Amino acid sequence: MKMFSKSMKTAAALMLAAAAVFSYSCQKETPPDLPSLKAAFGSDEFNVEPGGTISLPFVVNGHENVDVSVSAKVSNPRAEVSVKNPLMYQGDVVFTAPAVSSGENITVTLSVLDEKYNRSVETSTTVVVGSSEPLQLSLYSELNSVVCKSGSSFKIPFILSGLGSAKMSSASLELSPSDWKGSYSFAQDMLSGEIAITAPSSLSDKLSVKFSVVDDFDRKAELNLSIDIVMASEAAGAANCYIVKPGSSLTIKAVEGNSNDKLDFDNAKLVWQDAVGMVKSVSASQTEGVLVVNLNSGISGNAVVAATKQGEIVWSWHLWVSDYDPDENPFVWTSKAGNTFTYMDRNLGAMGCEKYSAAALGLMYQWGRKDPFEGSDGVHSSVKVKQYDFEGNRITQTVEQRPGYSELKSTTLALSIKNPMTFYVAPGSDYPVVDWFTDKAEHQNNDLWGGVSGLKTKYDPCPEGWMVPASGEGWGFRSEYSKGGKLTDSTPYDPSYPWYIEYDDEYCIGFRYKQSDGKEYWFPFTGKLDPNKGDLSGVDGGALYLTRNTSNTLMEVESFAWGNPASEFQLNRSYGATVRCVKVK
Repeated sequence: MKMFSKSMKTAAALMLAAAAVFSYSCQKETPPDLPSLKAAFGSDEFNVEPGGTISLPFVVNGHENVDVSVSAKVSNPRAEVSVKNPLMYQGDVVFTAPAVSSGENITVTLSVLDEKYNRSVETSTTVVVGSSEPLQLSLYSELNSVVCKSGSSFKIPFILSGLGSAKMSSASLELSPSDWKGSYSFAQDMLSGEIAITAPSSLSDKLSVKFSVVDDFDRKAELNLSIDIVMASEAAGAANCYIVKPGSSLTIKAVEGNSNDKLDFDNAKLVWQDAVGMVKSVSASQTEGVLVVNLNSGISGNAVVAATKQGEIVWSWHLWVSDYDPDENPFVWTSKAGNTFTYMDRNLGAMGCEKYSAAALGLMYQWGRKDPFEGSDGVHSSVKVKQYDFEGNRITQTVEQRPGYSELKSTTLALSIKNPMTFYVAPGSDYPVVDWFTDKAEHQNNDLWGGVSGLKTKYDPCPEGWMVPASGEGWGFRSEYSKGGKLTDSTPYDPSYPWYIEYDDEYCIGFRYKQSDGKEYWFPFTGKLDPNKGDLSGVDGGALYLTRNTSNTLMEVESFAWGNPASEFQLNRSYGATVRCVKVK
């Protein structure tokens, strides 16, 4: 048997020694008796809006004195996650939802690895991502027509909603006919913008506008408009009320009532009409500074139209749609002092002046306000005349308590201009300042209708050339009456006198004035709108005819009632009552 050489023996010894060292080393790194490695999120479910970011807290147990690594992943690659782990045993997964979502559940998985002892664990939670708002283009208010002339331009403000944290990738604008020119621009926040359009030298009757945007998720929003092109005629004189014939067209200069103060506006609309289909179109032109109202033929009634800025009313006007000519049969009366007063033969907004007729009742006003409210639909009725929108849907006025001066930091004037259909009531506990305008006597305005200056103001509700009458002398004709027999409420009035009540069980609903030439003028019992509730009451039992004057914190009214046809007194300024316009001298 061949023996190992000395060198081979030496090598074998070294190998045995190395093996012994390795064996000892392995015995030293045997895993200690460690607890189970565990991980958990703070909740099984979290909620977040599209594009939103939320922190998902987690804890890790069983890693004492051992370094572990933590990572996270998501089931939807459009979501993003990162681990924020300031301490080994707890931290947060920061989750950012997809910018656009149709509503989905996304699973977030947390992985914990102990590489040294070859241990790992996973845990999951669900993030419920809400649905994105649809990408949408819209206008601040409906646009059916615009006032335009050759070569002029106008702008169409728009709103882009639903973009969220997405980004717009493209936009396009198409006009038809193609000889119209247009461009578009966005605000810095990309949430709004405007389309600028310039008319060609030869105008078409209609203009089609197609504007679309696409975001980086390939969502598309589109705005399609079919716009009637309306020509403006010479603008009527400045006023808050216009008498206009059915079937005609009216061009309104866009100024604040009876003034030259120009309005900042971008559109126009119908606020209400009391005859379905009466208003055919309401159009605006910012560049020309006018509104144009077209009316359908054969329909009479009352309406209110408004100029708007980004959908908010900046001023409104009353249209008295009738064949009435106030200069044809005015009620002219001369006082004992030799002063002549010329009144309309009917109440403001009335469709007629016939005795006993509901058409003679007219509209109601709060003292100092330019906009009307509907009165009764019958001579014995406490039901108000119905109002409609452009499509013929029923709408109603609202009744709200007037905010206090300390709450608004101003009077209610600006608020009333923005809300011509809101009747502002005042609590009776505010007496003696029961005023829709303010709750502070020092802030009341006694000249809203010219009671101080004697002039027709920008808030006067009467048509051009007419104004709210003063109290006092001009109503002296009301003392020209007499009763037969004893002066009691049950005693009939003497019809041989010019001023008397119609004393009949069926028709005791107003006074009439009969002149020597046989002409009669009717003053119906229109009732009133309650200053604390806005309710209509007292129809056929009496009427309050407003004047432009005030007395201390109250307004001066002419009261019409049984047995007291010449009464003049003061009332709270938040009542709603009748106006009989007088000719401006």
